[in-house]
Amino acid sequence: MLRPLDLARLWRDTLADTRALLPLVWPVAGAFVLLPTVFIDLYGPPLPKTPAELTLRQVLILLVIPGLIALVAQATVIRLALDRQRGVGRSVGEALRGSLAAWPLVIAVQALSALGIAPGVMLLILPGVYVAGRLMPALPLALDGAGPVAAVERAWALTAGNGWRAVGFLLLLVGWSFLISAAAGIGGAIVVKLFAAAGAKGIGVLVASTFDGIVAALFAIVSAVATTTVYRQLQP
Repeated sequence: MLRPLDLARLWRDTLADTRALLPLVWPVAGAFVLLPTVFIDLYGPPLPKTPAELTLRQVLILLVIPGLIALVAQATVIRLALDRQRGVGRSVGEALRGSLAAWPLVIAVQALSALGIAPGVMLLILPGVYVAGRLMPALPLALDGAGPVAAVERAWALTAGNGWRAVGFLLLLVGWSFLISAAAGIGGAIVVKLFAAAGAKGIGVLVASTFDGIVAALFAIVSAVATTTVYRQLQP
């Protein structure tokens, strides 16, 4: 029987679980998301002015490599969120070790998901967003014991009839991330100007990069909890 996703409950449970897990998982997100983001901001290639100027090297350094590293943090958060929702006790260290061991599996799931999402994005964007919404439970399924192909297939089956609700929740997350990122970007630009006026532009750039890293780490945590919440709500 179809279990309609309750968007209000999804958002409420996501925020509640995020608040509960944040003190535990923040060091992991800091190590696998915040620090790589700061490092790439400071030492990576500059962002291209237009998408046409984007090179393969920039894609790898700016998107692919940090994304793969961040998966360790997201998998750890998902494991702990699943434990919290089931009343199971597991330490952060145990969850992190399990996530490191499952890293190839997580990458495989993301790669399979990308094969379905990318064509839709390239065609009209909205079909890709729809596929991304349908596949939201894939990572929790994989970390719950499913293989890569089975996780993607099961995620698609679980979200049948709930595709647009899942898309709505995904867009809510993306919109929230955009607002926070925009605020951090504005704040970072102001900080850089202030420090530059004081003759310490390098410190300002470091602070602005740290803002970027904090936002990226926070979004990694929230999005991981959100996918787990969707998975839980769709359980038969």
